[in-house]
Amino acid sequence: MRHSFSGIIVRYLSDTETPVQCDCDQRKAVPSGDQPKQTAPTPSTASEGESDSHVDNDAHFSTRSWKAFTKKANAERIAEKEAERRKATGDLCERELEDELHVNLWETGRDRISPFMDVGVMIGQRDKYCAVVVDLPWKVELKDVSDLGARLNGEKSVAAIFNEVVHYDGFAEGNFANISFRKDGKDEKPFSLLRLNTQLFKVEPIFLSDENLCTRLTIALPSRPGFVKPEDKRQSAYIRFRIRNIPSTVYSVNFLQKDRALISSNTETRIIDFRINVLRGVPEELLSGNEKLEFPKFKRIHCFLTTIRDEVCVSDTKDYKGYRSLMDEEVWNEYIRLDNSVGISEENSVRNYLGYQWTASREDSTRVKDLIVLGRFSKVKSDYLSIIRFIALVLIFGVAGSALWEITNECVIQKFPNGCGVKTGWLSMYLGIGLLIIGSKPLFESAKKRMLRYLRSKN
Repeated sequence: MRHSFSGIIVRYLSDTETPVQCDCDQRKAVPSGDQPKQTAPTPSTASEGESDSHVDNDAHFSTRSWKAFTKKANAERIAEKEAERRKATGDLCERELEDELHVNLWETGRDRISPFMDVGVMIGQRDKYCAVVVDLPWKVELKDVSDLGARLNGEKSVAAIFNEVVHYDGFAEGNFANISFRKDGKDEKPFSLLRLNTQLFKVEPIFLSDENLCTRLTIALPSRPGFVKPEDKRQSAYIRFRIRNIPSTVYSVNFLQKDRALISSNTETRIIDFRINVLRGVPEELLSGNEKLEFPKFKRIHCFLTTIRDEVCVSDTKDYKGYRSLMDEEVWNEYIRLDNSVGISEENSVRNYLGYQWTASREDSTRVKDLIVLGRFSKVKSDYLSIIRFIALVLIFGVAGSALWEITNECVIQKFPNGCGVKTGWLSMYLGIGLLIIGSKPLFESAKKRMLRYLRSKN
């Protein structure tokens, strides 16, 4: 299936409005003595009175907007002073975190038939935005989207995600938990981990002019609960959610050997090409139409591809950082479970997988715009069935070769005697069985793909 682009687009939806400046003081009042006295309003006087009422309403609305803006600015100044005081006293190193984007592609289970993706967004200034918008080049249903904030319910799970020592402070009655990184016995870089419910997710299909279908996923950021104390408020927030049933064709292209049905082992190669916030090739229809959507100024973009261990990755891109195994096996096994009713099996355990990492980051004040995940994965595939098939082909074609030589000497070179028809029949049977064995594997793979495609369409 052809997709509009290979990757995802992540943006912020801003709800800030520029306040209207009140210019009431700049208007000059007309002296009452200059206005003519009239006992009855004329049509022109009525229109002037109506115009004055509109001016008064606009001025009243502008005054209210300006008061709301002033109140918000005063609250922000008070919060900044409180943060500076707490930082000076050493209570907590409060500061605004840098925006970051974390993407995890998981290829788990048998034959990687159902990959899923986890997306985590660190929002440095939470109050400036009302939602996170993700554009995806395939059809996504609401049932395939779920929040992961509830799974990050302790220091172990959060530390596994960030690979840092953390301090976790959860609120049982709230939809968030306060987290900070521990360094030299002090808490720093605090943020709030938000827990999202399904009502905050909105899935919107987008039909493009080239007849392709994309999906716009909007994640609304929940408002702060009213009971939260000022010292528990955090400027930065982190959300993490999961999208299931990702078509592997979005980021992967497979190449198979043409003679794989003849030999006992073959090399499977696939190209991973996944692009995050890369605008080249993205339809203009997705990028335009909403002025409140803006691209975040990420300090760092991470992408992890977790797949089985028997593949070898070759990547020469500057953003490729290497691979590693997943520590804290028990924590990760619980984290990647798609169905809580199904236990962790040896086949689905994270010990069978490796995580390959690509990271785009800048040490200076510049920001990261995008990340291209590019790599070539190869593996040698062989099984007992392929070995048995190869041995059977050797025997069959060996016998067929001997029979062909005998028939040639006795029935072609010499006069055609009795019994050659039987020998020719046996030779045809050997060749037919050999060709059937050769074609059985491609036919089985094709039937398997069609069946999986049919089952996915039913679900």
